[in-house]
Amino acid sequence: MLATCLLAVAPSVRAQNCSTWSNYDLRGTYTTSGSGWIDLSKLASGLPSGTIPMAWVGAETMNGLGQGSGWVAVNAGGVQLSIQLVNLTYAIQTDCSVLISYSMKIKELSATIGPVSRILAIGARGPNMDLYGIQAGGGAGMPVDVMSKHRISMEY
Repeated sequence: MLATCLLAVAPSVRAQNCSTWSNYDLRGTYTTSGSGWIDLSKLASGLPSGTIPMAWVGAETMNGLGQGSGWVAVNAGGVQLSIQLVNLTYAIQTDCSVLISYSMKIKELSATIGPVSRILAIGARGPNMDLYGIQAGGGAGMPVDVMSKHRISMEY
Protein backbone atom coordinates (compact mmCIF):
# COMPACT_ATOMS: atom_id res chain seq x y z
CA MET A 1 0.00 0.00 0.00
CA LEU A 2 2.80 2.42 0.93
CA ALA A 3 4.67 1.65 -2.30
CA THR A 4 1.53 2.33 -4.35
CA CYS A 5 1.05 5.70 -2.64
CA LEU A 6 4.69 6.65 -3.21
CA LEU A 7 4.51 5.71 -6.89
CA ALA A 8 1.34 7.77 -7.29
CA VAL A 9 3.00 10.97 -6.07
CA ALA A 10 6.46 10.32 -7.56
CA PRO A 11 5.94 12.52 -10.67
CA SER A 12 5.03 15.51 -8.48
CA VAL A 13 8.13 15.26 -6.28
CA ARG A 14 10.70 15.27 -9.05
CA ALA A 15 13.39 17.93 -8.86
CA GLN A 16 12.65 21.18 -10.66
CA ASN A 17 14.67 21.96 -13.77
CA CYS A 18 15.73 25.59 -13.47
CA SER A 19 18.29 25.54 -16.26
CA THR A 20 16.04 27.65 -18.49
CA TRP A 21 14.99 30.14 -15.79
CA SER A 22 16.36 33.65 -15.58
CA ASN A 23 16.20 36.57 -13.17
CA TYR A 24 13.10 37.67 -15.10
CA ASP A 25 11.21 34.65 -13.70
CA LEU A 26 11.67 36.10 -10.18
CA ARG A 27 10.32 39.58 -11.02
CA GLY A 28 7.65 41.03 -8.80
CA THR A 29 6.78 42.17 -5.32
CA TYR A 30 7.21 39.82 -2.37
CA THR A 31 6.10 39.99 1.24
CA THR A 32 8.74 38.62 3.56
CA SER A 33 9.03 37.60 7.20
CA GLY A 34 11.48 35.86 9.44
CA SER A 35 12.86 35.35 12.90
CA GLY A 36 16.19 34.64 14.50
CA TRP A 37 18.83 36.03 16.82
CA ILE A 38 21.02 39.14 16.87
CA ASP A 39 23.50 41.00 19.11
CA LEU A 40 22.53 44.66 18.76
CA SER A 41 25.64 45.85 20.59
CA LYS A 42 27.66 44.84 17.52
CA LEU A 43 25.71 47.37 15.43
CA ALA A 44 26.11 50.46 17.63
CA SER A 45 27.38 51.37 21.08
CA GLY A 46 24.75 51.85 23.77
CA LEU A 47 22.50 49.07 22.50
CA PRO A 48 21.82 45.96 24.62
CA SER A 49 24.65 43.41 24.68
CA GLY A 50 24.13 39.70 24.13
CA THR A 51 22.19 37.57 21.70
CA ILE A 52 18.48 38.37 21.69
CA PRO A 53 15.52 37.11 19.66
CA MET A 54 14.21 39.13 16.76
CA ALA A 55 11.30 38.97 14.35
CA TRP A 56 10.66 40.99 11.22
CA VAL A 57 8.31 41.64 8.31
CA GLY A 58 8.81 43.56 5.11
CA ALA A 59 8.40 43.76 1.37
CA GLU A 60 10.77 43.83 -1.56
CA THR A 61 10.58 44.20 -5.28
CA MET A 62 12.74 42.34 -7.80
CA ASN A 63 12.91 44.04 -11.21
CA GLY A 64 13.57 40.96 -13.37
CA LEU A 65 17.08 42.22 -14.22
CA GLY A 66 18.87 41.15 -11.03
CA GLN A 67 18.23 44.26 -8.94
CA GLY A 68 15.64 45.40 -6.41
CA SER A 69 14.75 47.33 -3.29
CA GLY A 70 12.72 46.87 -0.15
CA TRP A 71 12.03 47.65 3.49
CA VAL A 72 11.94 45.70 6.75
CA ALA A 73 10.39 46.44 10.16
CA VAL A 74 12.32 44.65 12.93
CA ASN A 75 11.59 43.97 16.60
CA ALA A 76 14.83 42.89 18.26
CA GLY A 77 14.29 42.27 21.96
CA GLY A 78 11.79 45.13 22.13
CA VAL A 79 13.95 47.52 20.08
CA GLN A 80 12.10 48.66 16.96
CA LEU A 81 14.17 49.24 13.80
CA SER A 82 13.13 50.53 10.38
CA ILE A 83 15.39 49.26 7.61
CA GLN A 84 15.67 50.14 3.94
CA LEU A 85 17.28 47.50 1.72
CA VAL A 86 19.80 49.15 -0.62
CA ASN A 87 22.05 47.85 -3.39
CA LEU A 88 19.93 44.69 -3.64
CA THR A 89 21.10 42.23 -6.28
CA TYR A 90 19.99 38.66 -7.02
CA ALA A 91 20.83 35.86 -9.44
CA ILE A 92 19.01 32.60 -10.07
CA GLN A 93 21.21 29.50 -10.34
CA THR A 94 20.64 26.35 -12.43
CA ASP A 95 20.14 24.31 -9.23
CA CYS A 96 17.05 26.46 -8.39
CA SER A 97 18.85 28.42 -5.69
CA VAL A 98 18.86 32.21 -5.70
CA LEU A 99 21.84 34.22 -4.47
CA ILE A 100 20.78 37.57 -3.03
CA SER A 101 22.84 40.40 -1.54
CA TYR A 102 21.94 43.79 -0.07
CA SER A 103 22.94 46.36 2.52
CA MET A 104 20.66 47.50 5.35
CA LYS A 105 20.20 51.23 5.96
CA ILE A 106 18.97 51.41 9.57
CA LYS A 107 17.01 54.62 10.16
CA GLU A 108 17.24 54.68 13.98
CA LEU A 109 21.02 54.18 13.98
CA SER A 110 21.80 56.42 10.98
CA ALA A 111 23.98 53.54 9.80
CA THR A 112 24.24 51.18 6.85
CA ILE A 113 25.52 47.64 7.42
CA GLY A 114 26.32 44.97 4.92
CA PRO A 115 26.41 43.71 2.37
CA VAL A 116 24.42 40.75 3.64
CA SER A 117 24.35 37.63 1.47
CA ARG A 118 21.73 34.91 1.52
CA ILE A 119 20.95 31.80 -0.39
CA LEU A 120 17.29 31.20 -1.19
CA ALA A 121 15.47 28.09 -2.37
CA ILE A 122 12.48 28.22 -4.69
CA GLY A 123 9.54 26.52 -3.02
CA ALA A 124 6.90 27.01 -5.70
CA ARG A 125 6.94 28.45 -9.21
CA GLY A 126 4.25 30.55 -10.82
CA PRO A 127 2.42 33.75 -9.93
CA ASN A 128 2.46 32.84 -6.22
CA MET A 129 6.14 31.91 -6.02
CA ASP A 130 7.60 31.16 -2.59
CA LEU A 131 11.24 31.59 -1.65
CA TYR A 132 12.87 30.32 1.55
CA GLY A 133 16.21 31.42 2.94
CA ILE A 134 18.68 31.36 5.75
CA GLN A 135 21.32 33.76 6.96
CA ALA A 136 24.06 32.35 9.13
CA GLY A 137 25.69 35.53 10.31
CA GLY A 138 28.21 37.30 8.18
CA GLY A 139 30.16 39.57 10.45
CA ALA A 140 29.66 41.83 13.42
CA GLY A 141 26.01 42.53 14.15
CA MET A 142 24.65 40.38 11.37
CA PRO A 143 21.68 38.26 12.36
CA VAL A 144 21.32 34.51 12.26
CA ASP A 145 17.81 33.86 10.96
CA VAL A 146 15.44 32.01 8.66
CA MET A 147 12.97 33.71 6.37
CA SER A 148 10.32 33.21 3.73
CA LYS A 149 9.11 35.33 0.83
CA HIS A 150 5.77 35.09 -0.96
CA ARG A 151 5.20 36.81 -4.30
CA ILE A 152 2.04 38.91 -4.22
CA SER A 153 2.43 40.54 -7.62
CA MET A 154 4.46 39.97 -10.77
CA GLU A 155 4.70 43.74 -11.26
CA TYR A 156 7.74 45.69 -10.14
